Amino acid sequence: MTFLQSTFSNFSQKTARFLAAAACAGGLLSASLPAHAGPLTGTYTLSPSQIETGFSVRVLGRGPVTGAFTNVSGKMILNQNRPEKSRVEVTVDLSSVTTNNNKVTGFLKSSAMFDVAKHPIAKFQSTRVRITGQNTAEVDGVLVMRGKQKRTTLSVTINPNSKGRVAFEVSGAFFRSLYGMDAGLPIYADRVNLNIKGTGRRS
Repeated sequence: MTFLQSTFSNFSQKTARFLAAAACAGGLLSASLPAHAGPLTGTYTLSPSQIETGFSVRVLGRGPVTGAFTNVSGKMILNQNRPEKSRVEVTVDLSSVTTNNNKVTGFLKSSAMFDVAKHPIAKFQSTRVRITGQNTAEVDGVLVMRGKQKRTTLSVTINPNSKGRVAFEVSGAFFRSLYGMDAGLPIYADRVNLNIKGTGRRS
């Protein structure tokens, strides 16, 4: 296996913790919550310690590979009565990307991939929320990375827990080639899958 193949074998949901963060926040803002959950309208803080953002990439002839972002933060403004007016903003520190291989992690930070020296931050901002169930929604938004802006959609599930908190789970994807990260195609898939879990805390 070449170094590039090894790199992409470890390149994988949560790229995006970036989108993962965005996804999480988006989910919180969008869902139509059950009446017994109580009034959730307000502003919520998304802290790095409360979010798990992972990503995965399919590889031809073998199983998917995974990675994560450890420094993701943001803010969400929930409107329980009118979910479509909810908003979320998420910021991902791309230098916090991690994999199980130091060389792969370094490659992901290089100019061939995230280029953290020039573009250390990725951002997601919601543009529309569509309710799909009692506690589920789809959140449309714009993901900014490496100086490029592209639209993406996240599927969100919301589960209220203790007072002043709400748990969320987000799934989605983006195509890395749209951001200039096309190394390894087509052996390593263009689609980066996201899987995000976390808790929002009322500010």
